[in-house]
Amino acid sequence: RQFNLRVFALEQEEYEREGIQWTNITFPDNQDVLDLIDRKHLGLFAILDEQCRLARCTDASFVKAAYDKCGSHPRFGATKPQRASFKFSVRHYAGSVEYDALSSFLDKNRNDVPGEATRLLLRSGRPFLNRLGRILSEPPPTANTTGGGRASPTAANSPSSRAPSPSSSPKHPLRRSSSSLSRPTVTSQFASDLRSLRSRIDASSPHYVRCLKPNDDLLPQKFVPGVVADQLRCAGVLEAV
Repeated sequence: RQFNLRVFALEQEEYEREGIQWTNITFPDNQDVLDLIDRKHLGLFAILDEQCRLARCTDASFVKAAYDKCGSHPRFGATKPQRASFKFSVRHYAGSVEYDALSSFLDKNRNDVPGEATRLLLRSGRPFLNRLGRILSEPPPTANTTGGGRASPTAANSPSSRAPSPSSSPKHPLRRSSSSLSRPTVTSQFASDLRSLRSRIDASSPHYVRCLKPNDDLLPQKFVPGVVADQLRCAGVLEAV
């Protein structure tokens, strides 16, 4: 998208401003795919982040929300067999990719510390490590909190608010802490970093170097024209020649 914008769209706008005669070049634009993925409130990233913040949400509830909000998008696909197995497809510029929504989408996006690691810290005899375990296992704040956001003395001393003891059974998962709920998700951090990078690129005069794989086997002295041509096509280089 960034390459096409710089090489085609902005360049042709400059030709128009200067009255230069040229033949208009049509070029591939994947903005609709980007909107499907990162559109505010309705994109797949936004849906995934929302599901991570809500209680009792699962990978199945995430994909059902994606079906409801993205089902009519031309780049989103979900056949009956896919819906039956909680899968969906995104028609990227280079081709369609199928995603399995039950492959721990929510857990991977939260990027929480595994409960086993927290229990291991709680069992440690070292005060620092044990304290880390207690911090990670603190329950989210309840309605009985003071204005400063800390639990009231009564709530803090209640059995439900105490950190689990080192002998807690691994069969009972630890609740996510308030810090994990407020921590940026993987997708939100990725989108933020990408927007920052694009802002820096937009403020500069970039030059592009295209790196191409000569073959899919990663072997030297082997040139497969079809593989290279596909990469040139997907990168918008053919239109630029």
